[in-house]
Amino acid sequence: MSFTLDPTFLAVAAALALRFTILAATLPLLELRSVPPLWRFGLAACFAGALAPGVTAGLPAGAVEFTWQSLVLEAVRSLAVGALLGFTVNLVFTAVRYAGSVVGMQIGFAIVNAYDPMSNSQVSVISQLYYLLAVLLFFVSGAHHLLVSAMFESCVAVPPFATVDPTAGAWYLVRQFAEVFSLGLRIAAPVVLVLLLVSASMGVIVKTVPQINVLIVGFPVKIGVGIITLGLSLVFFKDVTLGMFEGLDDQLARVLLAMR
Repeated sequence: MSFTLDPTFLAVAAALALRFTILAATLPLLELRSVPPLWRFGLAACFAGALAPGVTAGLPAGAVEFTWQSLVLEAVRSLAVGALLGFTVNLVFTAVRYAGSVVGMQIGFAIVNAYDPMSNSQVSVISQLYYLLAVLLFFVSGAHHLLVSAMFESCVAVPPFATVDPTAGAWYLVRQFAEVFSLGLRIAAPVVLVLLLVSASMGVIVKTVPQINVLIVGFPVKIGVGIITLGLSLVFFKDVTLGMFEGLDDQLARVLLAMR
């Protein structure tokens, strides 16, 4: 009994593993320092091993050139495709973090940052709350299944050792990044509007009763009203976040289409 390995299969599997490793390294929760890199690579290798036979069978004869120039170029292409897919997924979570920063600044928590040992950085408390809620909704709503679909679609749209235009995909994401600010402001809108009315009311009260120290009275009022409004607006937060997850499939497809 002899056992042979197809070098074309190995090259395709390695390219897909590299592509999916970059994607897994940027996914929510998997990006944390507490997740061992070996776990990310193992997850990517499992998907690559499952998809490599079908992708190899679909490649035309002679598509894989076993030269170091061709292999290095394919490694760069795989890195670019995986990074663009991961960046597309993280647009939603970037908008959520931005909304948390705006809300925290309006409430008065701009200086209340906490050290996050997972990401080794200072994070806003409200931003971290929004991010964890978004990650929870991401898995509860089944949006993580879209990533499995995106991995398969990427093998069909931009197979390994094929011509890829990552510049077009990058420019598409640059244009989409502008929506991060609008989506973040939509999430933060209830708290911002309510606190704007509170600030206007405090201004009227100070003009009416100048003896009141607005700094001493205003901060507790804004914090209390802001936290209450934040709790009541979580239903709105859920609707907006789920809407962004529903459009994630279309964004991933457009990025892949732009790279073809």
